[in-house]
Amino acid sequence: MKILVNGLLPYDSGKTTFSLMLIRELKAVGIKLFPLKPVAGHNAWYSFNTLLRSYDLGILAGNDALKYYDETNEDIRKINPFAALLSPVDLEILNFSVEYYNSLMTNGFPVMIRISCGNNDKYYATETHLIPKTIKGVLQQIYEKFKPEIVSSNELRETINNSWYIAESCIQHRDDEIIESYNDASAPIPSAINVDHVFLVSPAKAFVIKGEEFRKVISLFSLPPWIIRTSNLIKYLKIEKSFDLEVFTSKNDKIIDYLIHDL
Repeated sequence: MKILVNGLLPYDSGKTTFSLMLIRELKAVGIKLFPLKPVAGHNAWYSFNTLLRSYDLGILAGNDALKYYDETNEDIRKINPFAALLSPVDLEILNFSVEYYNSLMTNGFPVMIRISCGNNDKYYATETHLIPKTIKGVLQQIYEKFKPEIVSSNELRETINNSWYIAESCIQHRDDEIIESYNDASAPIPSAINVDHVFLVSPAKAFVIKGEEFRKVISLFSLPPWIIRTSNLIKYLKIEKSFDLEVFTSKNDKIIDYLIHDL
């Protein structure tokens, strides 16, 4: 069974919580799904504890990858082959150029990435001269631990722009897996559309689309699926079924029954 989970909203759709529920509940009936988060980014300021945990575990990992790791105890490298660390920038260092500051904060300022293929990790990072001093010290400790190759911020961003290709080349697909997209991208990598079911998740609601229906609609677009927003895609999709979600999505027997019946 292959499942893709994407979100209707750019943030806080509930993709990870929903995916964890499916992993947990399907495991209880004998179906073990491997979690895939091909591309992920987290912010050193908003996810500071995650940054500290990355240091302790000896691998850069974001919130979602760590949640999947805690649930399944699978290798973080296999769960999330491409991880990006972002950071806020210091307005004062930018000489109070608010427009530039807003641009960097809106797009995210990347400071480090991890690329894992098999058991091989490669780290790349950029200089921290724009980073607020309150987190610069911790970032320096992270740099010392992971020993990244230092590149320009433009080179780092260019690598992130190619994350779909890099992650695709590093992923080892399983027969039973659940793939989580990022933000509100329809799919994170090309092979992620080759699934049996697609769950489009929003707060309190999940919509399921058959894989063949999803691929048919995706093929109508000239853009790759990681560029297509789900909000632009949904009006063309035939919704197979909708499900109401409880707060925290701790369990949903109707969804599990639907998936098992479809087998």
